Amino acid sequence: MEMRSCVEDDWLMVFHLQNEIDAETGPDFREALEQARAEGQRWFLIDLLEAEYLDSVALGILLGTAKETAKLGGRLAVACNRPNLIKLFELAGVKELLNVQETAAAARSLLEQAHQTAGQSQDGGE
Repeated sequence: MEMRSCVEDDWLMVFHLQNEIDAETGPDFREALEQARAEGQRWFLIDLLEAEYLDSVALGILLGTAKETAKLGGRLAVACNRPNLIKLFELAGVKELLNVQETAAAARSLLEQAHQTAGQSQDGGE
C-alpha cells in the first residue's frame, strides 16, 4: 500500500491509497485515520481510484471510521471506480454507508454539501 494524505481547505482530510489494503498494510491506514481523528479531523475523503484490492480488514477500517466520524458530526466518502471494489462494497451492503462515488470530485461535492449543512445547523443552534 502506498498512502498520501493532506488537509484541503482546513476541514477535509484526503487519503490517497494505492495498490493493496489488507491485513498487512491496513494497520498503518487505521493508525493514520485514528491520528487524524485525534487531531480533530472529522471529514474524510478516501481516494481508492488507484487501489487494486481491499480485504475484510480494510473494509472494517472504512466502516469503523465512517461510524466514528458520524458520531463526531462529520462524514466519510470514498472515491472508487474499480469494478471489483464496487462489487465488494455492494456485496457487503456498505456502498451507501461509505458514500461511494465514482470520482474524487463527486465524493468531495457530497462532503461539501454535508459540511455546509452541518455548519448551518451549528450556526442555527447558537
